[in-house]
Amino acid sequence: MPPTISSESVRLPEPRLSAEKLQAAWISLVVTAVLLAAKLIVGLATSSLAILSLAAESGIDLASVLITVLAVRISSIPPDEDHPYGHGKFESLSALAQGLLLLGATLWIVIHAVTHLTGGPRAVTVNAWSFIVLAFSVGLDFWRGRLLRATGKQHRSSALEASALHFLSDALSAIVAALALLLVRFAGFPEADDWAAIIVGGFVAYLSVRLILEAIDGLTDRFTETGDYDRLKAIVEQTPGVEKVTRMRMRTGGPTTFVEVSILLSRVLPLSAIERIVAEVERSILHAFPHAEVTVHWRPVRTEYERPFETIKMVIAEHGLLPHNTELSRMRDGQIELDYHLEFRPGEMLSHAGDVTKDIESRIHEELPQVGPIFVHLEEERSDRALPQIEEAGQGPMLERIGTAAQQSNALIRSVCDMHLFRDEWNQNTKLVLTVELSPDLSLHDAHEIVTAVEGTLRREFPELSRIVIQSRIADRADATISRDGTGRGVRP
Repeated sequence: MPPTISSESVRLPEPRLSAEKLQAAWISLVVTAVLLAAKLIVGLATSSLAILSLAAESGIDLASVLITVLAVRISSIPPDEDHPYGHGKFESLSALAQGLLLLGATLWIVIHAVTHLTGGPRAVTVNAWSFIVLAFSVGLDFWRGRLLRATGKQHRSSALEASALHFLSDALSAIVAALALLLVRFAGFPEADDWAAIIVGGFVAYLSVRLILEAIDGLTDRFTETGDYDRLKAIVEQTPGVEKVTRMRMRTGGPTTFVEVSILLSRVLPLSAIERIVAEVERSILHAFPHAEVTVHWRPVRTEYERPFETIKMVIAEHGLLPHNTELSRMRDGQIELDYHLEFRPGEMLSHAGDVTKDIESRIHEELPQVGPIFVHLEEERSDRALPQIEEAGQGPMLERIGTAAQQSNALIRSVCDMHLFRDEWNQNTKLVLTVELSPDLSLHDAHEIVTAVEGTLRREFPELSRIVIQSRIADRADATISRDGTGRGVRP
């Protein structure tokens, strides 16, 4: 299976992040406790259902803030074995709990207000303390609501944003309650207190339901930002090297957005190129979604730009083998003839090699229908062998004779140097490696012809050499070389 490459975006250090979120939550907790005491005292003293409803709301606020503090602490815990995606879902749980508490308190207040309206008028005392506590409540609720909203957006905390919405609704509720008490005091309309409780209750119920639905979306991994999907797809598709995007998934967990994309890449690319493409996809996503953790899956695929030689090499590589001397020839009937050399491990049975080549032939015809007859030259593997250098006493005179023969094989050879002989442990194969210096004025074709001629001379005069590797070096310049080995193929040094 192709590898999966993932990374985590750069974030604030966890201790700092937790401290800022917890500080905002604790400030909210202290303010809530003060407001609860003030509203409860004034509400009981004046018998105002509007103020008592606000006191009940503050009681719920106190429980909500305690839940928020707990959720913020838990959500800041790094991922572990039991929670590999982190603990961010606890913030959604906190938001759900706050929404349910707020909705329950609101329904209780509305029911009591309707009961009072249907049961006849009741006495409501309105004094300066009523308006003082309401004004105090409005000011503090707006202040802490903005504080929690800013902190929640900065750290992508749904728990803090839920608390912010809660307290901003409290401020609006207090304003409605103040207007109702003004009607009671100056217009002689005592029912205004109950109507204010119903109006506030309806508004808060709406906010509660919305908060509950958003929390459920977070807990069930429902991603509602459809525009982010389109943006993500455009980012990945525009990355050079990406052939196609086959799947995208996004989910949130507290402040983190988990992004998972699956892409198709050309199967002929080397792993280093694939790694660069995947890293570029990752960087582009993180640039657009700074708080994301990105996982990129890739799968190799044949593209329309794949050349026949690359296709043949990929098919043979499926069997752990590599071809060489691959040639394609066009026949009179329009078909293409293929012949190539294929190396097997030493000691391989011909029957097994034949079965493998049949499978390879079938796959090549499947991938390249235009290919007709296929001819394979089977060889024993000669690469990746450890050949010790010969240390025999007769090596020096032999190398001198080899050097002389090479030098005399062509007048354009300036010198022969760096000659070495190697032999395998069975004394069956002897390899010669030498370097010849050529003029920099020669063309690449001429240099290759000279090296070929040197090889031919050495093969005739030293038949005991099973392999000859010749490197040509430009005189006075060691940075440009042309090599040739005994198989007749040009080889880079």
